[in-house]
Amino acid sequence: MLRAFHWGILEKRSTIRLDPKEAHHLFRVLRAGDGEKVTILDGRGCYAEGHIVDRKTQEIAIDELHFAQGSRIILYPALLKSGAMDWLIREVTAIGVGEIIPLVTEHAAVKMSKEAAAKKQLHWNNIAREACKQSGNPVLPAIGLPQKIEQIDFARPTFLAALRRPTTDLFRHGDAIKSGGINLIIGPEGDFSEREYGLFSEKNVHFIRLGSHVLRAETAALYLLSAVDYLSQSTDAGT
Repeated sequence: MLRAFHWGILEKRSTIRLDPKEAHHLFRVLRAGDGEKVTILDGRGCYAEGHIVDRKTQEIAIDELHFAQGSRIILYPALLKSGAMDWLIREVTAIGVGEIIPLVTEHAAVKMSKEAAAKKQLHWNNIAREACKQSGNPVLPAIGLPQKIEQIDFARPTFLAALRRPTTDLFRHGDAIKSGGINLIIGPEGDFSEREYGLFSEKNVHFIRLGSHVLRAETAALYLLSAVDYLSQSTDAGT
């Protein structure tokens, strides 16, 4: 399936032209031709089914419009090493999150300046956009600059996948998960420090357990999102 992003307004029975980067990928890299069907994503939940009118002029006709509701989950993953962080952002975008805010933690293997963080933010946004095209997710998650725990006000139900501390079962929090407006926190490979656990306790964060095995941080993120997705659907179904 051919997919591309268009940052403008999508309207039925109209024609559009993509920005140069997206057009190059669609017409030069993927070699899309006249008449081929293509899905156009706007990153805000609207997506269109269309077809290529003319490869030379790069015109795409919009045939049908569809709308999807974005996720209300904010994911707070601790900063990981470059490859692991890229992989995490790619996969959680495909599954579906509304926002990703990396955490600066005491045990994280990665430290970066404000300038480096801004470059990384742009890099992560590019990865998320490609993940949306690959997966068909029409909602591009917002990716914030890394923040310290002290800077964040978790003003809604928040769940942390904890390696230590007394924990509760995620399944006990079905009502909060059903609301959809929740925060999920994933720690670094070296876990959070005792001071950081104390901060989370002060902020009324729920410590939850993920099975019986110790998971890599990026694996824990997928595990937790998958469990939340399952609980959201089963709760809606009344099971």
